[in-house]
Formats: sequence, C-alpha cells, structure tokens
Amino acid sequence: MKKIIAMAVATAFVAPAFAADVSLSGGLIYNYISSNQAGVDDKVAEDDPIVTVKASEELANGMSVVGTINIVNDGATSQDVDMQGTNLAISGEFGKLVVGDTSGAADATGDWTDLSPVFGGFDADGIDAQLAYTFPTMVDGLTLMVSQSPSGVNATGDGDFATEGLGGQSYSATYTNGSLSVYIANDTFDQAVGQETDRDSYGIKYASGPFMVTYEAASSSNATVTAASLIAHATAVSNSNVDYTAFGGTYSMGDTTFGFESQKIEQDSASVTTTRQDETTLFVSHSLGGGLTVYAATSEDKGGPADTAVEQSAVGVKFAF
Repeated sequence: MKKIIAMAVATAFVAPAFAADVSLSGGLIYNYISSNQAGVDDKVAEDDPIVTVKASEELANGMSVVGTINIVNDGATSQDVDMQGTNLAISGEFGKLVVGDTSGAADATGDWTDLSPVFGGFDADGIDAQLAYTFPTMVDGLTLMVSQSPSGVNATGDGDFATEGLGGQSYSATYTNGSLSVYIANDTFDQAVGQETDRDSYGIKYASGPFMVTYEAASSSNATVTAASLIAHATAVSNSNVDYTAFGGTYSMGDTTFGFESQKIEQDSASVTTTRQDETTLFVSHSLGGGLTVYAATSEDKGGPADTAVEQSAVGVKFAF
C-alpha cells in the first residue's frame, strides 16, 4: 500500500514527458458513532479514504481526454484497497464517452435527498457502469445520458462487478432551469443470476438563496435491499417489488449548514405494502476552511410494524485535499 501511494504522489509531481495536466487529490472521513441497537457498541468509523490521480489533455483536434485513477480503502482493514472509479473519459463535439468504472446514467444524476454527511441516503440512486455516454447539448440545461455494462467479468469495478449488478443498462434525463431541477431515470440490471431488476426513478429540486428542498421517488421490480440499508428491519428484502420515497432540505448561513432528510422503503406484495425503512436524519455541518469540515447528525429508523426503532448519533470530521 505504501508503495502504491508513493507511486501516485511521484506521478503527480514529476513532470511527465507529455503535456498533460496532472493533479493529486483525495479525502479522509472519520465518524464517532453511537447507537442504541442491541449488540452494537460505540465506534470510530472510517469512510472510504481515497487518493485520486487525474491527468487531462486537450488534443489538437478539439477533443479532450481525462484519465482518473482512484485508490480507495473500502473495507475493514488496510488491505481492502481497490480502484473504484478508475476510468478514461474522451470528450468532443460528439459528446462524452467514459470507459471503465464510472457512474451509470441513473447514478450520475439525482441522489438529491442524500444530504446528511452520515446516515440516511437514497437507496435507489443507480448503479455503476463500464460504458457511459453523454449526448452533446441539444437544449440549454438538458443533460441526456445512457450507460451499459456487459454481463461478463468486466475490467474494473468491485470484484467481478457483481456488487453493482452482473450486467445492465440505464438512461437518464436531467433538466435545470434557474432554481428548479428535475430528472427521470431507469436502471435495468442483473442483481443476481436469474434476477433482473427494473427500476424507475425521478426527482425534483428547488434551490434559492440559502434554502434548498428536494423530493425523490423510485419503484423497482425484482429488487433486493441489503440488511445494511435496513438498520431497524435488519433483514434483507429479496427479489421483491420495492418503492422508495424521500424528501429533504437544507438552510445555509455562511459556512454553517442545517439540514434534514427522510428516507422510506416499502416492500410490495400482491395484497399488502409493508414499510421496511422509515428513517429521519437531522444534521448540522460547518466548514473550517482549507477543505476541513466538522459535523454532527442524529438519526432514527422506525423500520416496519414489527421492528424495533434504532436511534443513532454521530460527530465527524472530513478533510478534502
């Protein structure tokens, strides 16, 4: 690991033989989390520390190319390192093509209710992709995107890409006009062998001055929701029809932001709809400058009718460089 980071740093600061602009960036996040969940003790959690090396070049024909290499620790030990988000992007009058581990079309938009720096999060925010294409601008404020992943073992991603789906495709349309933004998106992907998930999502956001409010919803067929996303329910929802609804907002005063988000997941059957997640999160964050941010949050997930509510609180620090 030390050798990998040393090579990344050296690459960023040694003048290359070509004229590309090379930059080094990254981030560290630590949270002290308390929970009343049975059998769960207080802990200091590390949130995917990352080092990013990026090289960009403007070509003589008007095209541009950007190569991004991410070194991410996304596991419980220092050995759990992979290359999430490593990709090559080529842009021009034809639009933008990205090859590698990148956001799928649905993943590249929305997730507007994922506001808190810890807890919460919209669980229908799209999957990663191996090929993504953004169309050239046809209407001011409108972004159209499609993406695809073949079903074989792809070159990048988490393991064999199985955690984001064995293969699939998605599309999205996002439109912004002044203070108002809207999107629609669709994912169709193999969540497991023989299990194809089809998910439609949409959202709306209004931001004006210090205020921002947003709403999102999604509906999935043949979906699986992991137990990690259902703290109170604590049991995975497997191969079911699932609905997601979320709303939230923020108010900013200088370097301080106050906010909330509400996330709900419901499992549909032929005769009944059962809530599996009903989580509300309140938070405050403050920027100290220089990429350093401190924050605090509290969350309650009531789960469903047979679940025991789980309350969590956290204080955290984030440094982006």
